[in-house]
Amino acid sequence: MDPTEIVYEKNDRVAIITLNRPARLNAFNARMGLEIKEAMTDADNDNSIRAIVVTGAGRAFCSGADQKMAAELRAARAAQGLDPNQALKTLKPYGPDTLNDKFDYMLDLRKPIIGAIKGHSVALGFTMTLFFDVRIAGESAMMGLLFVRTGRALEQASAWMLPRLIGIPRAMELAITGRLITAPEALAMGLVTRVVPDDLLLPAALTMAREIGANCSPTAVAQAKRSIYQHMSTDLQTAYRDSYEVGGRMPETADYKEAAAAFAEKRLPRFPGFGKS
Repeated sequence: MDPTEIVYEKNDRVAIITLNRPARLNAFNARMGLEIKEAMTDADNDNSIRAIVVTGAGRAFCSGADQKMAAELRAARAAQGLDPNQALKTLKPYGPDTLNDKFDYMLDLRKPIIGAIKGHSVALGFTMTLFFDVRIAGESAMMGLLFVRTGRALEQASAWMLPRLIGIPRAMELAITGRLITAPEALAMGLVTRVVPDDLLLPAALTMAREIGANCSPTAVAQAKRSIYQHMSTDLQTAYRDSYEVGGRMPETADYKEAAAAFAEKRLPRFPGFGKS
């Protein structure tokens, strides 16, 4: 699919995905969801890429779902000879029945995802960021769920992710008030890891991504990410056993062997990652 709703670039070991509907504050539609997943999957499979940065064109990150999306879904179902009134019940979540993507695929990717968030990041646009591995906010960022202010239920497992990121009391406050929080509030809650001026936002995200690419083993980064998300839903003893088992396998990886060789030769490691690149 040639992207029309995003801009997808690769530079200096970093994949950059820019939501590119600035006239509509990067409102999320079915095609954008598919293009984001295709780009992230491509980056994850490209051994030359070590991290993914996601940002938005213009003055917002993402203003939520495009209000035309439901109408598009109904039209698509009608064109298939299906009941258009069942469109939202069969939404999974970005399009007709054949489009069954969810944001949780991001948790399974090996490459870390860094969000560079400015302006409005609300509703579905906010929920998407919960599945990024790191979130950096520009000073203009305004973030929130909003769903209760529009008579809708919490979407896309946000009720599962948000408490795990900021705790139940703060998640509950955001969920039942629907209010937007500022970048400093998001930082205080631990929802973002840093706040920078808007003009330094993308450079800050790219600097972090490039530092990961230059200094870190791709296999170890992937394992760290997997362990954190997997252990969110396990007991302590299971986490211990898993860490021992995985730790025992790491010396077999090319990255581990390269790190050992680099240490012995007093040089910086040149991690091969998941294959030759």
